[in-house]
Amino acid sequence: MAVTLAEIAALAGVSRGTVDRALNNRGRVDPKVAARVRRIAVEMGYRPNRAGRMLALAKHPIKIGVIVQSVETMFMHMVYEETSRACARLKSEGADVLLRPIEGVDAARQLEAIDELVAEGMNGLAITPAEDEAVRARLRALSEDMPIVTFNTDLPECGRICYIGSDNYACGRACAGLMDLLLAGDGEVLVVAGQENNLSHRQRVEGFCDEAAAHFPGLQLLPPETCGDDQKLAHDIICRAVAEHPDLRGVYVSVNGQIGACDALRELGLQGKVHLICHDLSEINAANIRAGLIDFLIDQDARLQGVRPVKLLLDYLLVGEKPETDRILARIDIRNRYNV
Repeated sequence: MAVTLAEIAALAGVSRGTVDRALNNRGRVDPKVAARVRRIAVEMGYRPNRAGRMLALAKHPIKIGVIVQSVETMFMHMVYEETSRACARLKSEGADVLLRPIEGVDAARQLEAIDELVAEGMNGLAITPAEDEAVRARLRALSEDMPIVTFNTDLPECGRICYIGSDNYACGRACAGLMDLLLAGDGEVLVVAGQENNLSHRQRVEGFCDEAAAHFPGLQLLPPETCGDDQKLAHDIICRAVAEHPDLRGVYVSVNGQIGACDALRELGLQGKVHLICHDLSEINAANIRAGLIDFLIDQDARLQGVRPVKLLLDYLLVGEKPETDRILARIDIRNRYNV
């Protein structure tokens, strides 16, 4: 038997009219009351008519906030563009997408952006979170009033309903296996790491190093160097590593820094002599694969990360559709010169 608004109202301790306003995002309802009503509706399996719900939202659309960090990097800019392109279609489905691009991994700016979006009346939030206790606490408190989705990088125990992105630890492990194949099980390898407060960056490095230690003892890992997503710094790190370790045979760039790495190998005449593995299928990375500078690349699926978080939040807020799992993972997409 279908769940009625009256049944939801009884459990929530409010009037049927309040339930109607909360579920249809119209009129003035206390945010905590609205969140309680929506939570009860989801738990009871309430399924409103989608067409009718969209008609009701024509004048009062659902507001979904999206915070994209490190938007200056190649991949996150691709994610941002995917979300931007989806805005018009999502508008027709009943959602206003409030985009907040942020350069770097800046916890303070993320907190400011969250407050700005709350002030604008957002009903749900998709965020690439900084690994920061203040951000975690703010999201946990916010999750009591609205659904939250993390994407690209996760933040454990922040109250989110789902994470969408790569299994970064598994990606790091896969890169270690590829490096072992390239070097035939023997050689010095440099790992270039990224932002200290970005969980996904750290997980890739941990996955690579753990897998190498467990299964590929012939890979001699140099101490990881941190470029902080900076192409010039990645270039300089590799030039210095080659000068200090003339027998260097492999480089794993786990973050934004691929162009700098390719420039360094080209300048040093080490194309094909020092093997390079990195991430993200951009046009310039594909060109560098075809040029023989990058041996293998792991893509993260920018479309999945740019569109799915907002679509998931819309379905949750529109008709109470919960994600089937709390982790929606991009496949480990390995590219080389034969499939770019």
